[in-house]
Amino acid sequence: VYRVNWLKAKARWQRWEEELNLVQHEMGWTIGWFRHKMGEWDKRYQQATRLGHQAYAQRQVLLWERFVLNAENSFKDKMIMVS
Repeated sequence: VYRVNWLKAKARWQRWEEELNLVQHEMGWTIGWFRHKMGEWDKRYQQATRLGHQAYAQRQVLLWERFVLNAENSFKDKMIMVS
């Protein structure tokens, strides 16, 4: 009985470690996605020919930049850096 409980506890620990590893990577992937979207909108800003389009694209760049900064601050020391 003791061995069975030990094996169950070991399996739970391994699942927890795997989940933690995934979540840490997802934090890095999230920041990467935010940076990607910021870069897309920056490209659109550079290519925009009308002032209204430029203004909207610039607002989107700032929005995604804020997402990046907030995520970096929230995830600081908790994530695995993915480059």
